[in-house]
Amino acid sequence: MQKESFMNKEEKSSNKCPICGRPTHKKSEYCIFHASAEEKTEEELKKALKEYIQEIKEEGKDYDFEGFIFVGNINFKEDLNIIVFKKANFRNATFKGEADFKGATFERDADFKGATFKQYANFTGATFEGDANFTGATFEGKAGFWKTTFKQYAYFTRAIFKRETDFYKNTFKQYAYFTSATFEENANFWSTTFMGKADFKGATFEGGAGLGATFKGDADFSIKAIGEYISFYNALFNQGRTLVIKTTDVKNEVTIDFEKVCLENVYLELFLGEKTLINFTNALIRSTVIKKSQIENHILQEEKKEFSKAKEVYLLLKNNFHSIGRYEDESWAFTKEKDMERFSHSFPCYKEAFKKDSKIEKFPILKWIKKGYFKKWIISAFSNMIYGYGEKPWNVIKTAVAIILIFALSFSFIGLGNPEIIELKGTAIHQNSGNTVDLESKGLLKNNVIRNFPDSLYFSTITFTTLGYGDFRPLEGLGRILAGSEAFLGAIMMALFVYTFARRTGGR
Repeated sequence: MQKESFMNKEEKSSNKCPICGRPTHKKSEYCIFHASAEEKTEEELKKALKEYIQEIKEEGKDYDFEGFIFVGNINFKEDLNIIVFKKANFRNATFKGEADFKGATFERDADFKGATFKQYANFTGATFEGDANFTGATFEGKAGFWKTTFKQYAYFTRAIFKRETDFYKNTFKQYAYFTSATFEENANFWSTTFMGKADFKGATFEGGAGLGATFKGDADFSIKAIGEYISFYNALFNQGRTLVIKTTDVKNEVTIDFEKVCLENVYLELFLGEKTLINFTNALIRSTVIKKSQIENHILQEEKKEFSKAKEVYLLLKNNFHSIGRYEDESWAFTKEKDMERFSHSFPCYKEAFKKDSKIEKFPILKWIKKGYFKKWIISAFSNMIYGYGEKPWNVIKTAVAIILIFALSFSFIGLGNPEIIELKGTAIHQNSGNTVDLESKGLLKNNVIRNFPDSLYFSTITFTTLGYGDFRPLEGLGRILAGSEAFLGAIMMALFVYTFARRTGGR
């Protein structure tokens, strides 16, 4: 009797699904909902689902689809007449065909944690009134979240998107967590609004990302890996918020596109990898908290040798650094702006542009000179060398020292005159004492560079500074021309020094 009772118990338990306790389906050890796709047909599943849903509606239960294996295409509105989900549990569910939740409303929490979507997952126009949990979900087909609204927290942590992902015109009213998510193809967030924090820390964008969205909260893009680009084209970041972009773990060449992005009054924290470049073309950068050290050697246009465009980018950065009072960084940006202008006028740059011109011309260097590019380039080069475009007082000092030494050597060759000594018939006579002096050592010093250099250096210095004590004088002819030229250059260099020193120490 005991043996029979055990057998009956064993037989009874074997007819129930070990997951949910429902009767097993045909020869499967699981119920029709948890049986594998090969053990049931689409028609059988949909029939059972309709009965199950009718039961839920009659008893007022929550929708519990945990671990269900859906075969065929499922349209929850048309096939199952579900428009509103009070509370939906799709945890670890598998959708073998398309899953269509278009226009659905989830009044309470929606749990898709660990769910697998083998084909297209359509959440277009859906509204999540409670938390939406897609943690660890896998989208093997396209994921469509067009114009979807997430009113509470949205969790896509560790989610895997194997195909193109579309979050076009979504609204995230609270935090949006995409931490450690993987996007194997393009991820589209164009025109989406993040009202809370957008957290993409540790995310992987293997196919690039379009993030031309509105960020009303902080945003963290500490990216683990990127394919080729992340585009924030036309994005808007609310004032006072923080944007973090970190690509130090990314080893390949990557472009961060900020073209036409509004970054006004935003705290921009950039930690860029060696091969990461940034495009600030036409971006609104004003009172944006950013440092030179974060962007130096990362400007896209400079690396691509598009110097005219790079000049405009550095102009934006210069004005921004001025607006936040970072004058050292402003000086750097101004110098880079002038460098880009000089490079754009150089012959190699002109020659490169000349190659793209369909009209073939002979002697391009002559055209370069004729069109005025050489003049602009040489003036810019001298400005940089002599006083660093007004940013480098030490350049003025070094140039002044060079001028004094060059003229000192010149005076050593041609000699100097002593106004107290006159020459009469080849004899040098001191005017005050009437004594005869050594013509070579005390009178007209000629052709003795080593002996003359100390006096020549002294004379060159007082001539450069326009002091002119009168104890030495230039010889007639070339000596006077050199002395006048040095005095003129000295006046200019002292004026430049005052200008650059005041500019560097007095702020902007």
